[in-house]
Amino acid sequence: MKISTLRTLFHSELLPLYEKKEIDAIFFMYIDFKYNLKKHDFFLDLDFEIEFEKDDINFRSKKSEVGSDLAALVKGCPIQYITEKTTFYNVELEVNPAVLIPRPETEELVELIKVQSSKFKVQGYYTILDLCTGSGAIAIALAKNIENAEVWATDNSKNALKTAKKNADINQVKINFLLHDILKDNISIFPDNVDIIVSNPPYIPMSEREYLHKNVVNYEPLSALFVPNENPLVFYHAIAHIAKKNLRYGGSLYFETHENYHAELSAMLFENNFQEIELWKDLNGKPRFISCKKL
Repeated sequence: MKISTLRTLFHSELLPLYEKKEIDAIFFMYIDFKYNLKKHDFFLDLDFEIEFEKDDINFRSKKSEVGSDLAALVKGCPIQYITEKTTFYNVELEVNPAVLIPRPETEELVELIKVQSSKFKVQGYYTILDLCTGSGAIAIALAKNIENAEVWATDNSKNALKTAKKNADINQVKINFLLHDILKDNISIFPDNVDIIVSNPPYIPMSEREYLHKNVVNYEPLSALFVPNENPLVFYHAIAHIAKKNLRYGGSLYFETHENYHAELSAMLFENNFQEIELWKDLNGKPRFISCKKL
């Protein structure tokens, strides 16, 4: 089969689910994973013949690897769960259904912390606490990009922490992982006088579930996405409580947030005596991040 024929097949099967640009992105990720072909390789030789099993000629065959993968994509399975990897802030990560797939917007949060941390130097090292770490994306990216950072990361899922630990090993960074439910467990296990606390916690109200793409709600861990309609800031209240105790004076707190709750979250932080509260938009112009300090 010509590689260009496979691209046409991807478009014909996935067009009901995705726009053309998204299908191309999925296709190029797939051929890199399956055939070790980069995007530029594809355009340099559109007639390149790809190796495939006999059953791959009929992509709908259950015995066909290409067919099995494409059938999963048609059902809405994210390509990252098929390749079992993704890239985040130039860091290679393993991903699976136990963890959320890191979003490009969250890379902007890492960049914000990196830039701001360079403006104030602490003696010896930074202590960073990443709450609700999932795949470990934020913690690992910060550990690799902030010099002399002592990084701690928590999650309430054993499977998520297993993945995060593996990702830390892959990227050769040392991170102190803790199994911890920030809504229930004692916070005495956290380090004191932390310089930076960061979190991208669950923040989507359950009422919005029906509006999300099925590749999210049918495959990614729902507990890492959704919060009760009646208490959408439940995780932010818990994290603010942790920051009041464990963040050093002058330390910074960073959140990724829901665009509809910026004002409410800012008011909550102000009521808890955090100062220098700043709202940040992502590259798409949507309210996305909040930072503040304990002063």
